[in-house]
Amino acid sequence: MASSGAAIMKRIIKGFEVDWASERVFAEQQTAPNYGYLFEVSADRKRIVRCAHISAIGGDSDNPDGDAERLEKDARQAVEEFLGCERESGGLLGWWRRRKKIA
Repeated sequence: MASSGAAIMKRIIKGFEVDWASERVFAEQQTAPNYGYLFEVSADRKRIVRCAHISAIGGDSDNPDGDAERLEKDARQAVEEFLGCERESGGLLGWWRRRKKIA
């Protein structure tokens, strides 16, 4: 179940599947090498506070530490864009208001 103001569905941004994970945002690289990044965000959901966790998904990398660090920058950009999209759409509340206008 999505939390208050959270996205209803996942978004694919810059090769990452991005979605809310409780009060955090999770970004998973869609092509090998696959990594998952969990980002803590500010209370107002406007900015990333920090990367809380990085996990390898599968074992397709020759340089896991280097790839994880290099891809963190891309994951961070995808999450920043995701947060921007959420602000523009109004999140869950915005979706509900638009839905009621259409019906």
